[in-house]
Amino acid sequence: MSNSAQSNHRALRQRIYNDALKTAMTERGLLPDRLLTPESRLHDASPALNALYESYSWAAHSLKARAWLQAAIFFNFLLMSFDYFVSPSLLVATLIIRGFIMSSILLGLYFLWGRQRASWIQGATLVVVSATIMIGSGALGALGGVSLFERYTTGALFTVATAILFFPIGFRWTVAAVVTAIVLHAVMLVTGPVRDPLLALSTSYFYSGAIVAFASTRKATLRSQWNSFKSKIRELRDQEALAKLNAELKVVANLDPLTGIQNRRSTQENIARIWDDPAYAKPAIAVLMLDIDNFKQLNDTLGHATGDDCIKGVADKISLALHDGGIVSRHGGEEFLVVLTDTTASDAFAVAERIRKSVESLQLNTPGNAPASPVTVSIGLALWAGDQTPDMLINRADEALYDAKRKGKNQTVVAQPPQDISAHPGQAHSQKAHDAA
Repeated sequence: MSNSAQSNHRALRQRIYNDALKTAMTERGLLPDRLLTPESRLHDASPALNALYESYSWAAHSLKARAWLQAAIFFNFLLMSFDYFVSPSLLVATLIIRGFIMSSILLGLYFLWGRQRASWIQGATLVVVSATIMIGSGALGALGGVSLFERYTTGALFTVATAILFFPIGFRWTVAAVVTAIVLHAVMLVTGPVRDPLLALSTSYFYSGAIVAFASTRKATLRSQWNSFKSKIRELRDQEALAKLNAELKVVANLDPLTGIQNRRSTQENIARIWDDPAYAKPAIAVLMLDIDNFKQLNDTLGHATGDDCIKGVADKISLALHDGGIVSRHGGEEFLVVLTDTTASDAFAVAERIRKSVESLQLNTPGNAPASPVTVSIGLALWAGDQTPDMLINRADEALYDAKRKGKNQTVVAQPPQDISAHPGQAHSQKAHDAA
């Protein structure tokens, strides 16, 4: 009964409780939706589900049985003083019966409920409790005289009745405990020191009705616990389905519906996250702004369907050329934005050229027998410099893109550093590489 023992029991209960719920939630074959309806009963469940539910029930309710046993042990010792007070001659008997025999049995059952046992063992504990309380109380009552005997046997019957409400066991074991208590009560009244056996039996009949009522209440409790288990599983499954739906909606909200790559809003969020994360070195960040050359003419000539195919094809080529090493998004219309991290000027230029040459290999299907239409892109490349914000860096890449358009299209132009910042060696190197290209 130490704090560490209680903590260990709580931890064990919590683990078994969580495991049972996780299994019931995920294994749909074990607990199909048809068994989650209010009309289903526990006897409809398979043996595997019954075993799972027993684990859940023990974890959820074993604390009640242990609490009752702990209270019973405590009051058992208190009643030793009461026994001596009403009849000093009971001192030795109460020390042996209450102090040793009954307390030892109850303490053993308390520790037995410290972990899950086979269902028949757990059920049999209530029968043992019933027999222990009835026989122990009856023996002390018989030793104390007629009035004490009737008082003790009646009190024992009601003590068993309270136990019935607390022990999380199957109903058949509840019935077994009730029958044990009623039979022992009747036998003791017939054979014990009572003034009027007939009156005692009628009294026994009255109190037996009370304990049967307690058993009926227990049956309703068991049904309620089964419904609570089903309700919890339904709730967990609904939460899981909702979380999955929200995740899917979030993904859909972050993607461009035509190309399947990120949209402008999600890319802005990613750039802001990268910008605020010290793990990303800003001098190693580069931005590519891409635009499909002559797209309006292609769209007007070949139609919007072919235009859409062109945009999707370019998006695929960009994604493949990045090798999962950057962020690619549709910036709007026929424009695309690529963000590279942990890169150098020469590497960023190489990525831009790889994208550009990859797009050149794209061939669009055209109506009729017309030759396939070639596709090219112009690219503006900007590398971080000074204290530039993301918007400033994107604007520089956009300006470089327009320079590429003015210079004849289908090429990569590297943006010059801001006027108040001298070019970095890497930028000068990339510009020379571009000039050479």
